[in-house]
Amino acid sequence: MDLGAIDIYKLSIMELRHLRYFVRVASELHFGRAAAQLGISQPPLSQQIRMLETELGVQLFERSSRRVRLTVAGRFFLDEAKATLDRADHAISVTRRAASGELGELTFGLSASALFMPIFADALTAFRHRYPDVHLDLAELSVAAQREAVAAGTLDIGLVRSGRQLVLPPGVTATALAIDRMYVAMPDSHRLATTDAIIDVADLADEPVVHYPYDREGFQEDLHRMFGSAGLRPRIVQEAHEMSTLLGLVSAGLGITVLPASLRRLHIANLHYREIAGDHALSRMWLIHNAARPRPTTLAFLDVILPCAQDLPDAALLDAL
Repeated sequence: MDLGAIDIYKLSIMELRHLRYFVRVASELHFGRAAAQLGISQPPLSQQIRMLETELGVQLFERSSRRVRLTVAGRFFLDEAKATLDRADHAISVTRRAASGELGELTFGLSASALFMPIFADALTAFRHRYPDVHLDLAELSVAAQREAVAAGTLDIGLVRSGRQLVLPPGVTATALAIDRMYVAMPDSHRLATTDAIIDVADLADEPVVHYPYDREGFQEDLHRMFGSAGLRPRIVQEAHEMSTLLGLVSAGLGITVLPASLRRLHIANLHYREIAGDHALSRMWLIHNAARPRPTTLAFLDVILPCAQDLPDAALLDAL
């Protein structure tokens, strides 16, 4: 018999349950035992196997009153049936895992300090352990770029820093994750580096400021609001596009910089940090995502990180500061 006659089209129209029935009978070589394991009675099982043979135009079993055995064609078909069922089971598993967020990718847009926030770093570690087959793609982006990409569906999750409530497009949701106190970083030789006591914003008047080139939203807005609370404007003398460069410039004595508390985890030689007093010296980290059409991987990550969000003061209260 030419097995080429059992073509792909015929296999495609067979029900998977016919193949499962066949494999079980072929394994047991006994219709009664196979039927019991499948949870059906013997006559319907025999009928289903005959329907399969009719559809294929091939006899799969030799039957007698004493025994059942596979034909030559049946032995070949058993290998193919098992392989087909394995592929089908794999396809079902992959589909279900993708639907539950266990497979796929997850794209993040980050502010410069996001990875140094314990809540995000810990959630990322927990997510990686729970969903090791999800590919993570992280890129540092401005607030505006994150907002636009999340709204367009090209970015799953944004981590942005802003003391104020974010203005977002329809469908995009923001959740406040944590609040950071602001610190001033300065070289050890600076006049303010003689103590670790909390300082006032007014103590920073006329200080040269080295800063990261944020856009007008986010942390730079927090910076201007903080200085403005004391009737001051930051005197920015130098910008650095890399956080390591910025702290290196401060360490070299080119100026001070203002950072969220989480970035004190970056240890640079000759740097001294002092906390800044006042309710205006606060910055919030927000998670934004497209609530209108989130991917399964997005929902899976939200399930990991949102239960860990801090119990924050009311957003409107902070916005009024």
